[in-house]
Amino acid sequence: MIALIIVLLVVVVTAFLAVDSRNIVYGVVFLLCSNVSLGIAYYMMNAPTAALFQFAIFSGAIVVFFLITVMLTQAGQTRFDDEEVEA
Repeated sequence: MIALIIVLLVVVVTAFLAVDSRNIVYGVVFLLCSNVSLGIAYYMMNAPTAALFQFAIFSGAIVVFFLITVMLTQAGQTRFDDEEVEA
């Protein structure tokens, strides 16, 4: 029971870090950690089918799709000027 609470705390913390992250690549990595730890929590609650879907669909497909999209758009290398736009 204590291990399940620790895993669920990891889910909450990594989900918050995914939302709060300023770097989009770190946000995707935190989202992956959140999904993997949620799958572990499902497995610990004797729901192996839900854990399998969590690992295969969310962690495997969706997060990899997000990561590839971020890598292809090179979102981390965008720079903006601090100047105001004149109307």
